[in-house]
Amino acid sequence: MRFTLMTQNLWNTIQWDLRKDCVRSFFQLYSPDILCLQEVRPQLLDWIDETLPEHSRIHDSFIGWSNEGSIYYKKSMFSEIEHGEVFLDMPEPDRRLFWTRLRTPDGKSLFVSTVHLTWQGNADEVATGKTYRHHEAKVIADSIPKLVKPGEGAVICGDFNDPLHPVERIKAGTGMQEVFWILGQIAPMTFPCSPPSTEINLVESIDKVMINDKLRVLMADSPHYRQGWAAPSDHWSVEALLEY
Repeated sequence: MRFTLMTQNLWNTIQWDLRKDCVRSFFQLYSPDILCLQEVRPQLLDWIDETLPEHSRIHDSFIGWSNEGSIYYKKSMFSEIEHGEVFLDMPEPDRRLFWTRLRTPDGKSLFVSTVHLTWQGNADEVATGKTYRHHEAKVIADSIPKLVKPGEGAVICGDFNDPLHPVERIKAGTGMQEVFWILGQIAPMTFPCSPPSTEINLVESIDKVMINDKLRVLMADSPHYRQGWAAPSDHWSVEALLEY
């Protein structure tokens, strides 16, 4: 089967009134079969629930699923088997590696996860020069092999806040590869999207999709979608067409 998967940092509620119509038209136009989100809030999820009525999302009492990360999937293609989260020992208390196991129409199971690693501008990191992301990526690399079943396709995506070390650590620990690397392409810059972001001193490829060898990537892109002045976020998304 073939399906599209998108990752998007939604930028919390910053400039939400200016962006929300753009978010709606963007997700309606692209309508990814699986949508992995970071920096969500309840009012954003309510908006996306209305925007994508053919999708369902993971519901859980843990606050992180409504205030940090979320996973949507098209109901005609997938059904949820189970879900969970992995504590990454982060300074952000509600962030986790959020994951779900989905059932495909042909009865296979698919592991999908989303994560938002600690920002480089974290006050502790600025003061000490010591990164949180090395440790966070190691926990992820140690956890995924325990969660993914033998023969199961697996995806990890999200805002890595680092173009190099998390990808390398996850690759070393799991064998998963970044989709643009598999395609022999240079991973595109995904931050900042300006406007609306004013952080124009940063030029980074930090939004990632990684897959294991049970999946095949056919295409990958970072859509630069706008509606007038507005963009969906201060990050550009990454979308991949995958075959399982």
